[in-house]
Amino acid sequence: ALTEHFAARLRTESHRARTVVAAADARTVWDDVPAGLREARHVADAVADSAPALDLPAVVRLKDVHLRGLIRLLRDDPHVQSFAERELNGLLCRTDRELLAVLRTYLATGRNKSRTAQLHHVSRPALYRRLEAIQGRLGVDLDDFEQAASVHIALLAHDAQQQ
Repeated sequence: ALTEHFAARLRTESHRARTVVAAADARTVWDDVPAGLREARHVADAVADSAPALDLPAVVRLKDVHLRGLIRLLRDDPHVQSFAERELNGLLCRTDRELLAVLRTYLATGRNKSRTAQLHHVSRPALYRRLEAIQGRLGVDLDDFEQAASVHIALLAHDAQQQ
């Protein structure tokens, strides 16, 4: 309850609705506190860059980070890095980072086109053109769940490597 109150007060006083407050589960032994701090930092790192697009609770915990948490743990694995580069090559080799940002938001919102257009302050037709460009550069169909999931995992891995 204290952490929830802190998060609410922090958001109110800082006037930032997207402040991330991460916490670990309660620790009952003093020697477990360092592990709790590492867990909370891992949670914060896993959601830090994508917080505006996600619907996060006021206090984010390990159970809330799901796949992002796993990818964050595996980010330094060379196989994961190779996978991310291979999947995203059509966007990473170009200087147009706007499409990468649109893709990031589109996938973080669960492929919600209305929400993505709203967050990027563009019309839906403009968003459709950008999504078509993304699909063309990557050679994928983002309406296909498996292909979208693969690109999403690659993007999560790429973002985790950049942190």
